Amino acid sequence: MPELPNLETELRDKIVARLALRDVDPASVTRDTPLFDGGLGLDSLDALELTVMLEEDYRIVVAVAERDAAIFGTLGTLADFVRTNYQRDIDRIQQ
Repeated sequence: MPELPNLETELRDKIVARLALRDVDPASVTRDTPLFDGGLGLDSLDALELTVMLEEDYRIVVAVAERDAAIFGTLGTLADFVRTNYQRDIDRIQQ
């Protein structure tokens, strides 16, 4: 598996930009910042957009059963999931 240096920073910046979180200072988002329920206050449409981002940028198809707080709880849990599963579904995704 390739190294993914600064993955949390990369994810943070992509989330803020892709979801157009204009009121969020990226520097204030840490590993422990909740993505939903307080924190960034994302909703179900944002979760769908995150799953698309993971597929496009990291070649990970997130199964419905995986869409929970264990992955989408905080920036850190999302980064850990990406690190562990980076490009796991590359053969299933059209290039």
